Amino acid sequence: MINPTETPSPVLVETPLPRQLSICLSKEPKSLFLYDAVSPAARSVLAAIYDGPYDRQDFQIQPVILDKLPTLKDGDMLFEPKMVSPGESLVDAYGDLNTLDDGVVYRPSGCFEQSCVLTYTGDQPVQIDEWVIRFHLKSGLLWANGNPLKADDSVYSYEVAAALYPAALPTLIQRTQSYKQLDELTVEWRGVPGYLDADIAGKFFSPLPRLVWGMLKAEELRTAELTTRQPLGWGSYQIVEWVTGDHITLQKNPNYFRASEGLPAFDILTFRFVMNSSDALDALLAGECDLVDPNAVQDEPLARLAELQQQGKLSAIQQPDTAWEQILFGIDLLDDQSPRFFASKDVRQAIALCIDRQSLVEQLFSGQTDVAQAYIPAANPLFDTQAVQYAYDPAKAQELLQKAGWVDQDDNPQTPRTSQSVAGLPDGVALEVNYLVSPDEERQAAAGLVQASLAGCGIRVNLQTQDAQQYLAPGPEGPVFGRRFEMAQFAWPAVMEPPCYLYTGAEIPGPYPEYSKGWGGVNASGYTNPDYDQACRNGMFTLPEMTTHAQAYHQAQAILADDLPAIPLYWHFKIILTRPDFCGVKVDASTSETLWDIEVFNYGGDCQ
Repeated sequence: MINPTETPSPVLVETPLPRQLSICLSKEPKSLFLYDAVSPAARSVLAAIYDGPYDRQDFQIQPVILDKLPTLKDGDMLFEPKMVSPGESLVDAYGDLNTLDDGVVYRPSGCFEQSCVLTYTGDQPVQIDEWVIRFHLKSGLLWANGNPLKADDSVYSYEVAAALYPAALPTLIQRTQSYKQLDELTVEWRGVPGYLDADIAGKFFSPLPRLVWGMLKAEELRTAELTTRQPLGWGSYQIVEWVTGDHITLQKNPNYFRASEGLPAFDILTFRFVMNSSDALDALLAGECDLVDPNAVQDEPLARLAELQQQGKLSAIQQPDTAWEQILFGIDLLDDQSPRFFASKDVRQAIALCIDRQSLVEQLFSGQTDVAQAYIPAANPLFDTQAVQYAYDPAKAQELLQKAGWVDQDDNPQTPRTSQSVAGLPDGVALEVNYLVSPDEERQAAAGLVQASLAGCGIRVNLQTQDAQQYLAPGPEGPVFGRRFEMAQFAWPAVMEPPCYLYTGAEIPGPYPEYSKGWGGVNASGYTNPDYDQACRNGMFTLPEMTTHAQAYHQAQAILADDLPAIPLYWHFKIILTRPDFCGVKVDASTSETLWDIEVFNYGGDCQ
């Protein structure tokens, strides 16, 4: 029985400690302002404060703060014919911003293939399509401060980008005719007449908070602490502290639109800056970091990480990278003194057959990545499974070399073959080529294996080691883009759409006006094939929902695989390190972003 004169003992209720997530970054971001945040570290932090506006998953665009991706079928994307007069702006049939004048090649209204393009003559207006896209934001979105996120915030972002031109999105700004609000949740983008590509989602400008930032001038946005160190977002976290040289602390955003799903799982998120790979790994093993960004551990040997994972001390997650390593041939050189070893595609195919790329991948990466068969991964729906592939076959390689006029005079495959009736070369020239490669350990090892493989087919390779910045410098100084090289190894980044433009004739670098891109062209091999160019443009200038889109890209891959101006070697990859009980990390070959799904990260007993 309770004595009414006694005071009951207080009931102690334990307040749970805030759950914390710590992520190690290799560098401290310089700025978090949307249009200056280009480093991987900055993009990692922005993934926490902005969710979307869309994600890339399985080579498909997944809307995040948009209710859907516009299509022709649903009417949110359309083409409106417009009369364009001489002297007015248009995007020509090559995708370049131009003005209507004699000799300009353009796509008339309703034309979506290179076969129907026209060359302008005369002085009368012509009808060309304007591409129009309408984007609808999800309702109920809030900025982290509780303000509604509206269509006008996306319009404001466009206005900022346009005011900063050419520093922000120059190609898109040039090709945007208007970007306006239709209602509180809808914006309309309208392109310059003739403009069309497959990047529909990219025409939506990621919102910026007009109510908070609108008093600042465009240039002030690039330096103000409000925008560069504490930008306001709508994502799962918001910044509360930035200690220069040490860390950035964020807290859960109570106004996050997925908060009702219990996301994010953590109350506090800390981005720690580490000096090097060793410090990052030590921090993870000591429990000071729960996840390490791939860029912070890229120098750690794969064997050591595998051993630590086997011991249960960490989890090593392989993330496909969106870049592939290649060997580029100098086909059409500007150096009159260099022999044209690779003018014949038989020789280029022979070299591909003579390199054991699968063995190279096994030896360099323990089979943790894939041999590259094209400029897009096999998982991409636009990959052409019917295009020719080059399995290791040195016997067939030597047949092709013999056919091309490169003979083994002494029946010794270890000595270079020599020319016999090879077009453009006197007889007796040794098949001895120079191979440019950077000094980093991975590429040196790959080049050494290539060198050994080709020696077995009678091709002597002289490795020429130079810093990548030197041999990949713009022409005419840089040997690759100055078209003064024989073979060169380097990587190209891949994107959602096949980057077929890399090998089109319009992209051949050289002196302007003979070469339309001047020294800014990227097709350093000098390769050209009109059928390839047409197929590539048919893919580039159509929409994914058009039947011709995939067909054109398949045709381009088939032509390129036969002509072979470059040999794809292997796909790059990254390693994400986490504590052993970590979950929620989704790797996807269609994005290079590690933290794109940070809102679902978790660890411990709460992992599903």
